[in-house]
This record gives sequence, C-alpha cells and structure tokens, in this order.
Amino acid sequence: MARVLAAGLLVVLLCMGSCGQAQELFQESIRAQLEELDLGQLLRFTETLEEGYRELVPSLHWRDLTAGATTSRSVGELLALLLQSFLGELSLSLALLRQLLVIGILAALLQRLSTSFGSKMVVDLAFAVCFFVLVLLGLQSFRLAAGIAQETVDTMVSFMHSLLPMLATLLVAVGGVTSAAVFHPLLWALVTTIASLVQHLLLPLILLSTAFSLVSSFSSEFAFPKLGGLLRQAVITILGVMFIVFSGFMVVRGAIAPITDGISLRTAKYLTKAFIPIAGGMFADSLEVVVGGSLLIKNAVGIFGLVMILCLMAAPLLKVLAMVFIYKLVGALLEPISDRRLLQALAVLESSLVLVMIALGTAALMFFLAITILVGIGNLAVFMR
Repeated sequence: MARVLAAGLLVVLLCMGSCGQAQELFQESIRAQLEELDLGQLLRFTETLEEGYRELVPSLHWRDLTAGATTSRSVGELLALLLQSFLGELSLSLALLRQLLVIGILAALLQRLSTSFGSKMVVDLAFAVCFFVLVLLGLQSFRLAAGIAQETVDTMVSFMHSLLPMLATLLVAVGGVTSAAVFHPLLWALVTTIASLVQHLLLPLILLSTAFSLVSSFSSEFAFPKLGGLLRQAVITILGVMFIVFSGFMVVRGAIAPITDGISLRTAKYLTKAFIPIAGGMFADSLEVVVGGSLLIKNAVGIFGLVMILCLMAAPLLKVLAMVFIYKLVGALLEPISDRRLLQALAVLESSLVLVMIALGTAALMFFLAITILVGIGNLAVFMR
C-alpha cells in the first residue's frame, strides 16, 4: 500500500512540469503503481478459463487502462459463444441421453409384454433392474455435477482470496482506509464460510434429498416424500438466508464506511493547503493525480474480477444446464410409454441438478456482489471527498 502511493507520488513530483504534461503524468502514475502491484497471481487465473472465455477478460496493462480499451467482444458475440458452449455440452451429453432412453424403452416394453410371462414377479424384477440402472446413471451424473460445482467454488474462492487483498490495497490508495479495514477481513471470512456451506452442507443435503425421493419413487412401502421435500426446502431456505444476510450486511456497511473516508480525505486536503501554503497546494494536486490513477486501477481490477467470476461460473453452469435439459427431454419422450415411477425418478434427478445450479449460481452472485460493492465504495469515498 505505502509503496504504491510512494511510487505514484515520486513519479508525479519528478515529472511535474507544464499543464500540457498532465496526461503524461497521469500515465506515469498509473504505470508506476502497476509495477508495484503483483498482478501476476490474478492474471494466472485466466489460464483456467476455456479458450473462448479468455478473450472476454479485460486487459490490466497500463496502456490499455489509460486508453480506455475494453474487450473486443460484442453482446451478440458473447451470446453466440454461450450458445456454442451450451450446444457443445449437449453433444457431450448425448451418450447419457441414449442410455436413459434405452433403459426407459426397455422398461416400457417389459411392461407391455407382461402378459407373455407366467409370473408377475419376473416383470417386477426386470423393472426393478431397469429402475436401479437408471438411478445409477442419474446418481453418476449428479456426482459429476456436484464435483463440477465443488471445483468451481474452490476456484472462485481462490480467485477471491487473491483479489481481495489487491482491492483492499487500492481502496487504501484512494483514501478508503476505514472501508478497507472493515471489509477486507470480513469478506475473507464470508467468502470462506460461503464456500464451506456450499461444499459441506448444501451439496450433501441435496444428495440426501435425492436419495430419499428416489426411494419414494420406487416403492410406496418405503416412502419418504415429505423428508426429501423437507431437505430440498432446507437447501433453498439456507441459500436464501445466506444471500439476505450477506447482501444486507454488505449494503449497510457499504453505506456508512465511505462517508467517514470521504470526510477524512477532504479534511486532510484542506489542512495540507491551509498550513503549507505553497508546497502544500502542489502536494495536494499531486495527490489528486495519484488518487485518480489508483481509482482507475481499482475500477479496472474490479471489472476484471467481475468478468472473471462470470467466466468461471459460465462454463460449469452450462454443463449442468445441459444435463438438466437431457433429463427434461428424456422425461418428455418417455412420458407416453414409460411407467410413472421412472418418470418420477427422472423428475427427482432433474430437480436435484437444478438445486446444484442454484447453489453454484448463488455463491457466484454473492462473490459478484462483494466485488461490486467494494468497487463502488472506493468511488463513493472519492466522490465524498
């Protein structure tokens, strides 16, 4: 933090000249501060993205920042990329589609040919085999989706742990000392808590609710429909409470801390000009240039973080969404011919995958909100000044 401010002030004071050099001084201030910041750890996270998403991440080079350069992708190209990724995931899920359809059709044929068998027990046994094979395939896909969600949450948490110290340093550089002191340890703890809840509480609860619901679909003698529904409702309730508490706390804290920082900055600037008549005014003007450069860097890093969270979340969500679409399609195709129990099992597996999507999306949304509020707090502190 101190080295960033010192580097910026040194460059500005050494390069002080005519008013025509203002833009050059501003660029030198940004370049000096970027050299002191370790952005390599953040930039390495772009290597975890798929190739198409890497082009969406904005640049953090000082030339691009001073020129206002952004990603070259338009909204249409972005939608085309998402559609292409979704279709690619669907093509990878065609094997699951074929397997589920074959099992469903086989179970339907066994029921239609039940009159040809001498005992209904044979038909029931064959149907049970088909049902358990379908459940096994469904649980494998659920395990894959849960693994994708856990890995994505781990990656987002690691990225947030790298981003938060950077944003806290830049908050201090623009005068948000109180905000950085309040939010940095708080967000560090909240991000870790959210990840732990999603990985070690919510995903196991979804698995338990899926197991109870599947048992209820197969046999009415060992039915746990209310227990499975209760667990699903518990997952949704925990997600809602997490989001409400997190967003409410962030918004309330974010509305108070910048006011204190803005008043402190205004007071320091006034005292500098009042008690140091000549050099104080030049120092205050130099500080304005440094703070302006730090503000631009902070906003650029914040936008980089927002885009990275979206890109880290996009591909996994599309993978799980493709699985949900497969289950919906199989259920629609088998509905006229298949047994009600198979259709219920498909609906249970589909709703479980949707819950995994909601858990992953909620965690990403909270991280997205945290970055947005941190960026806004720095801007508000400078505005209050």
